[in-house]
Amino acid sequence: MRAERDVVVLVGAGSTVFTPGLLRDLASSPAFEDFTVRLVDVNAEAAETMATLGRRIATHLGSGMRVEASADRREALVGARFVTTTIAVGSAEGWRADLDIPARYGIQQTVGDSVGPGGVLRALRHIPELVAIAEDVADVAPAAWLVNYTNPLTANVRAITKHTDVSTIGLCHGTMHTRSALAADLGLEPDTVHAVFAGLNHLCWLLDIRTDGVDLYPRLRELVAERGGDRAAPSNRREGVHAAVSADLLRMFGRYPAPGDRHVAEFFSDYLRGAPAGYLGWGLQGGQDMTLEYIAEKDDLWEHLRAQASGVEPLNVPDNQEAERLVSIAEAIVSGRDHVEMAVNLPNDGKISNLPPTAVVEVPAVVGAAGITGLAVGPLPDAIAAVLTARAHQQELTVQAAVLGDRERALQALLLDPLVPDSATARAILDDAVAADPVWLARFAAVAAVAA
Repeated sequence: MRAERDVVVLVGAGSTVFTPGLLRDLASSPAFEDFTVRLVDVNAEAAETMATLGRRIATHLGSGMRVEASADRREALVGARFVTTTIAVGSAEGWRADLDIPARYGIQQTVGDSVGPGGVLRALRHIPELVAIAEDVADVAPAAWLVNYTNPLTANVRAITKHTDVSTIGLCHGTMHTRSALAADLGLEPDTVHAVFAGLNHLCWLLDIRTDGVDLYPRLRELVAERGGDRAAPSNRREGVHAAVSADLLRMFGRYPAPGDRHVAEFFSDYLRGAPAGYLGWGLQGGQDMTLEYIAEKDDLWEHLRAQASGVEPLNVPDNQEAERLVSIAEAIVSGRDHVEMAVNLPNDGKISNLPPTAVVEVPAVVGAAGITGLAVGPLPDAIAAVLTARAHQQELTVQAAVLGDRERALQALLLDPLVPDSATARAILDDAVAADPVWLARFAAVAAVAA
């Protein structure tokens, strides 16, 4: 196959939320009028359904963008200028197991896709496949930008950038949601609020917040002191100054964390330990319920997407900030007009001066003809840097375990997670995960179990 147009390739096109939004946003942008979008998925029917949906969207919006399904990843990558990854190795069932297996040992998680034992297990499945995809990009489309959305974002991007030379970033909408929530509490429109966040994905700290040059942090601290919840806070699903865990972390560390309690709580031992399922404190039950509902509704989402693709149902593609950000970044690179992104994930290399240089950090970036350049933010407060440094080292072990198929490193990564109480629990979780998913996790089986 010889590419006659610039190409966007989406690997993991069966993503029920991201892919329709991306197709809609690409078709809405004049910059991609002459692009071809190739959709790749291990489930050929999923890729074909999304391609049919994409063609309907392009026709509806009057776009000349072409949308194709491809069964051959390497062939699809020919001519690629941008490659996105939204894979889900093990599908929704794997994610549910990442929650259920630790729960057998008293470990509750609100999301379980980035940190916690669930995040480690997810990384062990995803990293080998993402590195393989990146190796194909390096071989077939070495000038392409690879934009990863698959969680755990930090470990995945670290694995890709450590083991390949592909230009790679990770994107997450979390800081945008936090800025919007805080702006609403402050009585301001989000676009009038300038916010600087820095840290690791899903534990990114608000360093500065202003409007028209006026420092908003004093007012933010007042609102958190007035409205912030506590350990007994009721079930909560919404971000903002009332969020109990974020309020507690602001009081402890002096900076407000993003992106919401259901994510940041999993980085610490206190908020989730000792709580029985269905009775999480700190308002976190709502966050766990959201995750379980999201996993359970995937089959229903697929039925609606198939109906829209076939024309049985009218097009109804919801807004998706994730897709919107990718399109804005790609537009800036294609046009050469500089664009500032609030948060991208890429190798540190001194951007946060008191975190390991090899860590993948979430910082602002400038995007344009020169590509994507992360901006230096200087040092973080010492206590915050200590928390993030420990997590970066744990994620480095996770990457090593996933790439090498090393059981001992996998156990070490599990044990170093604050939610895992001891080595016996780490072993039990890993063994149960291997038993539940021998296809993707067999490399981490105990030697005795393999011999048996």
